[in-house]
Amino acid sequence: MSINQLVYLSEAVKKMSRADLDSIQNVAKTNNQPIDVTGSLFYNGGWFLQILEGPLATLDSLYSKIEKDPRHKNSRVIYNEPAKFRTFGRWSMNMINLDDRQADKYNELVEVIEAAKANRKIGAASPAATILKIFQS
Repeated sequence: MSINQLVYLSEAVKKMSRADLDSIQNVAKTNNQPIDVTGSLFYNGGWFLQILEGPLATLDSLYSKIEKDPRHKNSRVIYNEPAKFRTFGRWSMNMINLDDRQADKYNELVEVIEAAKANRKIGAASPAATILKIFQS
C-alpha cells in the first residue's frame, strides 16, 4: 500500500495547557490506529505543526476533519507528497510540546515552525522537508 506524508501548520485559538495537548494526543491515538495513520504533532508558542502519514484518501478525509476543529485557525497544508516509508511508524500519534523546552533537537524544531509560519525555506529546503529529515536521521 502506498502512503503519503501530509504536513500542516495552524494557529491555536488559545494557549494550550498540558491537559489540552494530552487530550488531543489521546484522541488522535485512538482514532488514528484503526485507519492506519501515524505521525507527530508539534506545539510551540500557540502554533501547531503536524505530520500525518497514511493512505492519501485517508489523509485527505482526516485533514478535512482537522481543518474544522475549533481549537485552531488558519490551517494550511505545507506538504503532501508520496513517501517510500513512514518516518513516524512507531506512533499512531507522537506529541512534542516545545513550550517545555526539553525536546531533543529543540532549536531545530523551533526553527522549522518559525520558517513555516514565515513561509520561508531553511537553507534550500522547505520546513516540511527539513522536519522529515530531522526525524529520518
